[in-house]
Formats: sequence, C-alpha cells, structure tokens
Amino acid sequence: MQAQHIFSIGTIFIKKVDQLTTDLENDLIKRCRDKDPRAMEQIVKRYQKQVYNTAYGIVGNREDAQDITQDVFLTIWNKVGQFKRQSKFSTWIYQIAKNRSLNLKNKKKRQKTDATEIDDTQAWIPVEEKTPETKVLANEQQKLLLEVLDSLKEQHRTILVLREMEALSYDDIAQVLGCSVGRVKSRLHEARLALRTAFHTI
Repeated sequence: MQAQHIFSIGTIFIKKVDQLTTDLENDLIKRCRDKDPRAMEQIVKRYQKQVYNTAYGIVGNREDAQDITQDVFLTIWNKVGQFKRQSKFSTWIYQIAKNRSLNLKNKKKRQKTDATEIDDTQAWIPVEEKTPETKVLANEQQKLLLEVLDSLKEQHRTILVLREMEALSYDDIAQVLGCSVGRVKSRLHEARLALRTAFHTI
C-alpha cells in the first residue's frame, strides 16, 4: 500500500456540513419544541446525511446506519427541549448519533453477532464522478477504507469519522466525545498512526 493513499479520506468522501444560521437554528428548535412537524422535516433534511455518515462510519453496516438515523431524529423530536444551547445544535445531534451508534455496536458485540460487517452496496457519500474509471477507483478506495477503519479501535474509528469525514472542529469533537481539546488532538494523532499501520499491513 503506497503512503499517498493513507490519508486519502478527504479526497474519497465529500466533506459537506450544512450549518444552520443562528436565527434559523433557533427558530427550528423553538418550532420543534412546539411540535411543529414542518420544523422537524427541515432538521431532518439538513442533517440526515451527516447523521447517516456518522452512524455508518462507526457501525459499518448500511441497514444499521439507517435504523440509527431514524432513531436519532426520533430522539431529537422527543428530547429537543433538553438541548441547553451550551453547544452548537449540530454538535448535539452528532453526539446523539455517536452514542446511538456505539450503543448498537456494543449491544451486537455482547450478543456475539457480526457488528462489523462491511456493506458495499451503498457508498458513504459519493465523490464527484466524471468518468467510469474514477467511479471504479472511488468505489475500490471506499471499500478498502471501510475495511481498514473497521480494524481500528472503537475510539480511533470514531474520532477519524468525526474529524476526517465529517470535518468537525476540535472544539466540536471535544464536546461530542466529552473530553478536552488536547485529548482530541492526541487521540487523533494516535488514530492516524493506527490508520497508517493498518494500511501498511494490507
């Protein structure tokens, strides 16, 4: 495996993070608290891709990621009143997605089922495909990347998903993971080293 492929995460997957403006975000939260389904529809539309990507990055299974995504937005609908505005609304959503994903993965481990099966039938987020050759290459890279990520420790996989694929800031990741920014940086460094090692073993 060539070294230039090790940190190709950013080129394989499009980093698209739709951030609500403060005013619109506050309006959607208020309307959602008032049980306005149209507000919830807008929240789903803005965040469903990010939630799905986070879930899929952690559990590595399309159907589980879809179930988690539905569960996340049901949780938001029922518990939006618990959002204290001490972080970005998007960060709160990522935190719910991370917790639901890890809970499901750990539950399946306890049940001794295969919680790490890689589903190749659906890509994470497709790259910009201009030719059949680039499409094939992208699919191969995605499969390889998912297999390598699945071999990493849970904490390394999670932080790589949040930083490299979802492009969250160090501050946002610290809030999602419940640790300091310094710990985020050191854990990310460890995760990148682990990723490099995993690629070299292929």
